[in-house]
Amino acid sequence: MHEADILAAVRKTQFRFLPRIAERYGVSDTQLRAALRRPQLAAERAISKATGIPLHVLWPTRWSPSGERLVRRGLKRAA
Repeated sequence: MHEADILAAVRKTQFRFLPRIAERYGVSDTQLRAALRRPQLAAERAISKATGIPLHVLWPTRWSPSGERLVRRGLKRAA
């Protein structure tokens, strides 16, 4: 999904804003904002839990439908 779509999904939740998700899931607001542009494991999981949208739907280039991480520290995993 595009980062604007992810932010729109966040706004539709009870949390409404990234800092509230940060408080609830114990990650920093900076990590959450960074996750919109680059891989951030804990932040991606927090956003997924808060929105109820699976990781592979939010970030199809980072996660497989089976839940496997496709990238590591910004690099695609070697096949």
